[in-house]
Amino acid sequence: MTKKPSRSLPEIRLAGPDGLPKYLQLKNALAEEIAAGRWEAGEQLPTEDILVEASGFSLGTVQRSLRLLVDEGVLVRRHGSGTFVARRRHPLGGPFRHFRFIDDTGEGILPIYTSVLKRFPVQEAGPWDAILNSRQIVCIDREFSINNEFSLYVRIYFCAARFPELASIDTAKLNGVSFKDLLSRKYHQPAASYTERMSVQPLPAFVIEALKLPRGTVGARLDIVATDQSGDAIYLQHAYVPPNGHQLLMQD
Repeated sequence: MTKKPSRSLPEIRLAGPDGLPKYLQLKNALAEEIAAGRWEAGEQLPTEDILVEASGFSLGTVQRSLRLLVDEGVLVRRHGSGTFVARRRHPLGGPFRHFRFIDDTGEGILPIYTSVLKRFPVQEAGPWDAILNSRQIVCIDREFSINNEFSLYVRIYFCAARFPELASIDTAKLNGVSFKDLLSRKYHQPAASYTERMSVQPLPAFVIEALKLPRGTVGARLDIVATDQSGDAIYLQHAYVPPNGHQLLMQD
């Protein structure tokens, strides 16, 4: 659960040489406090009015400092909730087959940063059993940050007997890793084809909680099945996409 910001005034020791603009002094001070663990990943910063009172700077100066830290990926803003310390992000290498969101120029693809949220064995029966032809199913849940602007919740189902390393490897080593490339390189099982389906629905509670979205948010769910050259499914992937201002490129 996200910690609520304290209403007490934080002690802010301004950083930087004399003559440095106030917004940079405050930006550096906040960055140093975050690096030192004053505010942990996922924790909410004090509100802007509290930072104004604590620093003695104007609201515009505070907002400019926070905006710089957001641009650098140190902080993230969540509409209607506040400003939070960003989780550590790991860039996902391309070329991409899925989740290609177009930038504001209409020509480039926004960078993707990934982090593993959890891994767990699937106990309940479901369509994944028939798709993967196995009852030894393991899930890995990841957050895909799209250019630190918004995040997807991506859940991948795979057979633990077929890919035992994925079921036991330190999940930190999977941050920033393309599973498609890993399975092709490690197990020599490249995906030959994909089946993709999309639906629009209220996002599940576990997605709402993980991505800090308003309750009842409606988004898209992409169901992706990767198959090998024999037509056998390699993995099943569910990607939950919240509303955002970017187009998703669907063509190969």
